[in-house]
Amino acid sequence: MPLAVLHRIYERLDRSLRARILVPTAVLFTATLVATVVGAVQVYGAGIERGRQERAQVFAGMAATGVSNVMLSGRPESVPHLLGSLLTHEGDLRVASLLSPSGRVSISSDPSYVGRRPWGAPDRFVDATVVAAPGGDTGQYAVLQPIVNAPSCRRCHQLDTPMRGWLELRFDRSPVVAARRGLARTMGLAAALALVAMLLIAYWLLGREAIHPLQRLVDAMRRAEHGELAVRADEGRPDELGVAARGFEATLSALRRSQAELEAFYRERMARAERFAAVGELATGLAHEIKNPLAGLSGALELLAEDLASSPRQGEVVGEMRHQVGRLTHTMESLLSFARPPKARLRSTDVNGAVERVLFLVRQQCRAGQVEVRAALAPALPPVLADPSQLEQVLLNLCLNAVQAMGERGGTLSVASAAGEGQVSVEIADTGPGIPAELQAQIFRPFFTTRREGNGLGLAISARIVAEHGGHIGYRCPPGGGTVFTVTLKETLPAASTAAESAA
Repeated sequence: MPLAVLHRIYERLDRSLRARILVPTAVLFTATLVATVVGAVQVYGAGIERGRQERAQVFAGMAATGVSNVMLSGRPESVPHLLGSLLTHEGDLRVASLLSPSGRVSISSDPSYVGRRPWGAPDRFVDATVVAAPGGDTGQYAVLQPIVNAPSCRRCHQLDTPMRGWLELRFDRSPVVAARRGLARTMGLAAALALVAMLLIAYWLLGREAIHPLQRLVDAMRRAEHGELAVRADEGRPDELGVAARGFEATLSALRRSQAELEAFYRERMARAERFAAVGELATGLAHEIKNPLAGLSGALELLAEDLASSPRQGEVVGEMRHQVGRLTHTMESLLSFARPPKARLRSTDVNGAVERVLFLVRQQCRAGQVEVRAALAPALPPVLADPSQLEQVLLNLCLNAVQAMGERGGTLSVASAAGEGQVSVEIADTGPGIPAELQAQIFRPFFTTRREGNGLGLAISARIVAEHGGHIGYRCPPGGGTVFTVTLKETLPAASTAAESAA
């Protein structure tokens, strides 16, 4: 049989659970039965042969007594007739011979044996002995029965040896071989029937206890895979398959709950997104409508401030009006930036250079304050793919937030850069009071702010810019106080850097 055919048969068997269990079981059980049958045939066959040999020894003893009696009665000419008659009394007996004391065949039922010395010097056989037939004939065995002289006869004839000769009886082993074969056939047939019965029972039990329940469980899994999460798999079995089915149903129940929660969550988010979209469109329109009048109002207030320069009280009012108009203008610009952010122009950017430019501006604002600015920039940082202006916007916003968080008490603003694992990170730390735990989940939400002068869009815009750059912005509040913001960006690959710079 070709190897390809054997390989296909093996693959088909390997895909069947029944075959993977029944084939090794059948092989092992067959080997066990074969060993059992062979052992039993050997043991019982040896017992059968031993019984026949013992019977042959008894028969040889009786025959030797008969031969001795015939010879003692003075009728030695009757010995050949006696030996021939032995063959009719014992069906397994094939040849009966009488050996002289020298070991030569003197009388035999088969004349071809006369004159032979089949055993050489048979003096070693002093008792009835069962031996294999000479010449390697496995189809026969022989019984050598010594014929001894009576003590009175030895004294009368002054004989040195008590032996008068040996009676040799050769028996056919074919009945023993036939008995062995019959026993082997009987036990082999019984073992084959037992093997078939065992395989049929195992096949039925496997189907009833394993295959069919597994098929139903797999069918339930497939239906669940196609979205039918209300499927039932538990059949109330107390075994491992029942435990697996109940575990699967528990998983489906958890999935159903999760699905319901997710559907409710996304319905709520979709409703909120629709509301935010509507509010965003409205806010963008309002920002455009308000921005131009605010520009005119700001110009008019500047002229009015010049006219009222001689009146401090009225000038103070006009100054506050100009401040509020500027704050409103900044909020409108932030709202427009958040609603329709400018497209980033990515190119290879030196992070340390962007940090130094931002810190220059921060130091100018903190010159009269109590804030100490510290920088720990790692040398030879790899470049990142970013929009330099937007990156500086993010870093400046985080630094100014840190300065404002420390307030009039002042503190230390620490900025550090580092590289590792294909990323460049910038940490901005302050020594302020930190972010309260109840507010930490909301700091990146648009319009969320704790400052009276803030509009709540700075961190939201910064988080979106960093996400559009493929980076990450996070924060932590150390136990000792303060807040540490971390901006992480991926390093620029040489090919990506060249392509970005050529596109720019």
